[in-house]
Amino acid sequence: MAVINPFSRRKQKLSEKEIHAVLSKIRAEYDKYIVTFHKSASLKEEFERRYRNARIESRDLESFLKEEIAAVQAIFNHQKQLKKEQMAEAEKARLKDRRKGQPDFADKVLEQFKKKISAYPRLRIHPEASYEIEHLYGAISQFEKLYWPALDKFISENRTWALRGEFRDFNNELWRFTPSGDKGIPIVLEKYCLLLDSPSITLKEKSIEAQQCIKEAAFILNDIVWSCKEIMKKGIDGANIEKSLDFVQNIISDFRIKELKNR
Repeated sequence: MAVINPFSRRKQKLSEKEIHAVLSKIRAEYDKYIVTFHKSASLKEEFERRYRNARIESRDLESFLKEEIAAVQAIFNHQKQLKKEQMAEAEKARLKDRRKGQPDFADKVLEQFKKKISAYPRLRIHPEASYEIEHLYGAISQFEKLYWPALDKFISENRTWALRGEFRDFNNELWRFTPSGDKGIPIVLEKYCLLLDSPSITLKEKSIEAQQCIKEAAFILNDIVWSCKEIMKKGIDGANIEKSLDFVQNIISDFRIKELKNR
């Protein structure tokens, strides 16, 4: 909308001719508003009523017209912005209808992630526990029973000279990640379960502890892989541990915890 400003750099009062010129412009703007936005003539009629009253009351017409110019411009711009927002909402609704029934990218990624981790056993520790944590610790339990013995033997036989000071006693750590006690809850998850049982604990606090449980699992799994690879770098044949090493690396990949490591 073009800005009407007949008052700039003006010191004398408007003449009658100038007043009529400004009135014509204001009326034209109201006409434009009515046609552009399909509105009734009520706003223009209200302006005419205000103008007549201003004449009758001998008001300062210059001040009056300034106010009316600002008013019609504000009305026009507001309606213009409103129409823009309505068009944006309509486009948004159209795109939503078009995508209806089709999962968005984030949903697809989450669904693929859940499908991958659901292939591992689920260690049920609490009705409100994270689906990811229950499958991650279920995977660790499966690893400890079926695949860890081969890796343990490989690391133990070669740790003295191949790893030296870098060696970690995984046997004394790994049991903390597997079921224990009457409830079969891994020691690492005991605090997490206690927080889930407490109604006074916020969701944020529970989420932070859940992430800590995932991080600790990631650390030990990545360290096991690192130790095996360091030994093989020294020329030790790792053919006997290939299947076991693949399994733990698949856990790391499927649960997307490769970047969570100590080193």
